[in-house]
Amino acid sequence: MLLKHTLLYLPAQFVGPLFQLLAMIVWTHVVDEHTLGVITLITATHELLQIGFLAWWSQFALRFLGRYQDANDAPRFYRTENAVLLASLALQSAAIIGILHLVIAPGAGTGLLLASVAYVMTRSLNLYIGERARARQQIRVYTIQQVFGPSVGFILGLVLIKLLGQSPDWPLAGYAAAQLTAALIVLPWIGWGHRLWPIDREIVVHALRYGIPLIIGGALGWVGLNASRFIVNEMSGVAAAGLFAVGYGLGQRAAAVAAMLVTAAAFPLAVRSMEQHGDQAGMRQLANNSALLVAVLAPSLAGIIMLRTEIVHLLIAAPFQAVTLAILPLSTLAGAIRNLRAHFGDQVFLLQNRTRWMMAIAAIDASMTVVLSVLLLPRWGLPGVAAATVLAALAAATVSFSIGFTRFGLRLPVGHLVRIVLATIAMAAVLRIFPEARTIPILAAHIAAGAASYFAALALLYAPSLVRMLRPRPQHSGA
Repeated sequence: MLLKHTLLYLPAQFVGPLFQLLAMIVWTHVVDEHTLGVITLITATHELLQIGFLAWWSQFALRFLGRYQDANDAPRFYRTENAVLLASLALQSAAIIGILHLVIAPGAGTGLLLASVAYVMTRSLNLYIGERARARQQIRVYTIQQVFGPSVGFILGLVLIKLLGQSPDWPLAGYAAAQLTAALIVLPWIGWGHRLWPIDREIVVHALRYGIPLIIGGALGWVGLNASRFIVNEMSGVAAAGLFAVGYGLGQRAAAVAAMLVTAAAFPLAVRSMEQHGDQAGMRQLANNSALLVAVLAPSLAGIIMLRTEIVHLLIAAPFQAVTLAILPLSTLAGAIRNLRAHFGDQVFLLQNRTRWMMAIAAIDASMTVVLSVLLLPRWGLPGVAAATVLAALAAATVSFSIGFTRFGLRLPVGHLVRIVLATIAMAAVLRIFPEARTIPILAAHIAAGAASYFAALALLYAPSLVRMLRPRPQHSGA
């Protein structure tokens, strides 16, 4: 079932993140460091606002929406949902205006303010609708929310930049228009209500009890993921933040793209297993999920490390190349560690309703990121900041997995992991043979050869299992 649902979610999990990754590359060719710095800081700020003002409700809906589907419970959930969304969007809009003026772009004009507010509101709606769709297994709705905004918004932003100039207003406005369209498209397919009152106190209390630790943990997680950008901005200026954003953003996006290929379907299946068959079934499903997650993260990380020089020289604009080449392997490693923790280790706490553990673990990541970034930036520059994120991510993941193993019976799928590691080593050995690619088609050929060698090695290592799967089952005739 995991593989089937993963394949159904695959377009959403691949196309949307791919366009986010593509945007980071293309922006280096069409805007300057300052503009790119403003765009990345605004999008990073929205992630924090989303965590603080809406993620608690999104996670509650993902985990418990199934309990509010009958004729009596659905209307009270929809009323409460509408009130929460309205309040959240208003608070996020006010916050982004204040942060723009105080931190990111003092003296920002009306156009940038309006574009930023529109981006924040529409992106929040897309993310929430997508989580709600996951809870209901509405794969078509989820796909539209994941794909339409990043792809169409990117194209609109490019067109606006070409027509109207390099202002950060235009990419944000393009994304906002596409995201609003995506939300409107799916309205006929999702259950929703028209009323805001009365709010159901029981639902809100339950959501807050479940979600407040997630707010704190999520905010601390955001610090771990994004504090380095703001530290660079504060200590070295917004142009340096733009330089750092390319290599750091590419690495994080690459890891996220790989992880998201398999994560959309995974957690809802673990929830269903636990609800229907108990704790041990949920833990077994998490272990199965982790094998598929590592199977995409390991070769992605190895491939980027092996091909980093040709990737940077062929895809990134010259002013960004030196810094990106130094940062990309480190940021990809940090991203892989964080995605493994988020989609495996930390999900134990979500299943067990022990979300307070996530606060402590996220605090380790956040505090180490801040302290080490401040210490390493003056000595080793931007690569030192990237190294700080690796050390922080590794420390937090170690604590998360240790708790999961010792307190909740989490287990590693060792047999699968050994095969994956061996296949990844075989792929790296093949890639090492190739000279550096001088053109994009040759780079694509190297990537294809690496992927082919990885899958061929996996097929050999899983040959007995594949034979059993493909062998026709004997027919038993009745007496």
